[in-house]
Amino acid sequence: MKQLLIFMILLCATPSARAFEAVRTRQFVFYACPEDRTAAEYLARTADATLQGMAAALGLPAGGAIEVYVVQDIEKFYRARPDAGRLPSWAAGAAWPEKNLIVLLPGRGGDIDKTFLHEMNHILLGRAFQSAERVPHWLSEGLAMIWADEWSLQRLATMTMAALSGKLLPMDELADHFPADLRTAEIAYCQSFYFISFLKQQFGSDAFQHFFLEYTKYKDFKGAVRLAYQMDWEDLEKLWRKYIALHFSWLPLITSTSTLWFLATLLCIAGYIRKKHRARQILRAWQQEEACSPDTLH
Repeated sequence: MKQLLIFMILLCATPSARAFEAVRTRQFVFYACPEDRTAAEYLARTADATLQGMAAALGLPAGGAIEVYVVQDIEKFYRARPDAGRLPSWAAGAAWPEKNLIVLLPGRGGDIDKTFLHEMNHILLGRAFQSAERVPHWLSEGLAMIWADEWSLQRLATMTMAALSGKLLPMDELADHFPADLRTAEIAYCQSFYFISFLKQQFGSDAFQHFFLEYTKYKDFKGAVRLAYQMDWEDLEKLWRKYIALHFSWLPLITSTSTLWFLATLLCIAGYIRKKHRARQILRAWQQEEACSPDTLH
């Protein structure tokens, strides 16, 4: 009876397994439905080299094979991998480092290349820290944004506004979790991106790699800072604050896309008002000339 039950379970799982076609590389196995196979093959062409480059930049081994599901219909993924967690309705991808598993949802918009890079970074960091829960949020998300080139004028404006209004968050608070409030969370993402950019620009990639390896090995942020940058965290934080004050002023804010559109709208409205005002002046002048013309005299 027990063997029959196991057979029935495997039999029921067969349709879900057969719904996916496998595209294999040395480091990845991509699973896709026939309609998504082209996207999977496209990612597979550069996946190994990208993973090797990311791992080398961090001083990490590339590790074992990673499974990647490329699906338009998330329910097909849930049926194939019931052990994976549920995704928010807006998510375009997710990673489970402990399972060596990634899912990409091209149907939810966004750039599939950037999403793949973002989730690949989460896999590497999850492996390095041995547990997804122990990866500091600012490090995981900041590096993922850098690898995926997720900089934008809007994020520059967000960071500038946070710096000018005194709403920057202490980096220590961004290790365990990000704020639940959407606007504050966006500041946390931007701050993570720019903090890692600051470390690399000011001290170089080799120093960052040293810091990263010490951090992943001992899970001691301040100790890793001291070893890699030859200063205490308090002194590094002062440099970080000076960097923020120097690089984030009103100039990036007024050159952001949203601000430019707002100013363009104001100019259009002002032009329209001037045009209407000028038209009324001309009309009044015509009416006065008409009133004084000979044809209207009695």
